[in-house]
Amino acid sequence: MISKDPGHLDRRHFLKLSGAGSALALSGLAHADTAPLGQLPPPWRPTVIVVGGGIAGLGAALRLREAGHAVVLLERDAEAGGRCRSVSWHGLWAVTGAFAFLGAESNLITLARKLDAYRPEQLLDLTAAHSWNMLVNRSELIDFGAFDLAAAATHPLIPGTEKLKLLATLPPLLRQALLGDPRDITSAVALDDVNACEYFRRYSPTFVDYYLEPTMGMFCGYGEDDYSLAWTAWSFTGRMSWSGSGNSMWSYRERGAGRLTWELARYLEADPGTELRLAEPVAALHYRENGVTVELERGGTLEAQAAVVAVPGNRVAGLLPGLDEERRSFFQAIDYAGHHIFYYLLDRPKGELADTYVLPAADGFRRTGNLRFTDLGDGRTFAHSQWKDWGCRQHAGASDAELQRIAWQDVQEAVPALAGTRLIDSFVSRQPHAICKRPKGYIAALQRFRELGPLPRLAFAGDYLTNSTVGQAHWSGLSAAEALLARLGSASAPLLEA
Repeated sequence: MISKDPGHLDRRHFLKLSGAGSALALSGLAHADTAPLGQLPPPWRPTVIVVGGGIAGLGAALRLREAGHAVVLLERDAEAGGRCRSVSWHGLWAVTGAFAFLGAESNLITLARKLDAYRPEQLLDLTAAHSWNMLVNRSELIDFGAFDLAAAATHPLIPGTEKLKLLATLPPLLRQALLGDPRDITSAVALDDVNACEYFRRYSPTFVDYYLEPTMGMFCGYGEDDYSLAWTAWSFTGRMSWSGSGNSMWSYRERGAGRLTWELARYLEADPGTELRLAEPVAALHYRENGVTVELERGGTLEAQAAVVAVPGNRVAGLLPGLDEERRSFFQAIDYAGHHIFYYLLDRPKGELADTYVLPAADGFRRTGNLRFTDLGDGRTFAHSQWKDWGCRQHAGASDAELQRIAWQDVQEAVPALAGTRLIDSFVSRQPHAICKRPKGYIAALQRFRELGPLPRLAFAGDYLTNSTVGQAHWSGLSAAEALLARLGSASAPLLEA
């Protein structure tokens, strides 16, 4: 634990020395005879810098610490967690990104248990809550149940002739479910030559307009051209899919999904072998055969033996000035969908309102994708709406107040029963770069990127390498850490006991 003795300089305090002192301390980690190392026992082994404090970076940092490496984690925001965070608002916990975890993603359960954050009284089963109602023709609410591609294809809303045509599309999807690797998105590359909506529209325009487009708009903010058949088949089928057989959804009673990253950040912050630097943006990262150098935007540099780059894919090229042209081209082509979340506290009970409304672009809802209402039992209702990428881009320069005004108008347009309702309060969680887009050709490009092989002393982590669920993003961090460990080996800095 961190020493309370002011005369004793433990690693946490040693590394918090500012400016050149911190740089010297980190530089010395590769050479244990040049700088004091507080409580850390000799011999000292390589230190790793992790750039990015989302679930991928946090996961990589913990895995590296478990192998005995000292870690410095740099996060540009004032709080770690990325899109898996929660904020306290009017006595409620509002999640500002991911809403729940997939039960099949066992790596998250393993992580939660390590943090003593998987006790029954802490958990919330959200499986039933992840069913939804589609608002069709702005008038009829149709229950689509749980997230299941096959069930949706046979839904009564789909005309009979279109159903028969859709059945012809199932064999390649079933082959993907049987043969695909649930941890490797490139296992679906054979289906990467067409976008999903383009493909399914040939057989059933109704399926695309009233299931696929609005569903992907709800989950990801995607437009029709933002996801390939390959990504759709890989995401919808198999053991790790959103609609996997018996798959469950879970979260936390307190803090919601954001509790997991909050607990992990607290754990790393207390660990004497980790320095967690928040509000510390990185200007550039330089890599070489025997180490890395990180330039900080606020001035100064850090030296280490290796680094994990765990930032969104569209930010990677800007951080690595020495990147070769092939890798740079891959990163520069990555795009993210916006997915703003708006929160409302309504001065009325939920009453006749449905729990959920999913809004199709085919009926004019290009901007707002879905609504959810929760009765608080005291005459008030907690609600939220989410925007699709199209809306986020259309209003990229708007103020928070203007965004909230437009969003509330959309909510009332979709649910006229809210006309005249007093809005007690609202706020917006801006998510201009929320979910990596995976249009046709993306997975093939990712496969070519992987075939280039690893860079010296550098590993990458993030949703763009896999899927955008919390569990898959976390897995990418574990994979990046393992890739470095294969080159660096283990070290001797003890991990704080949970």
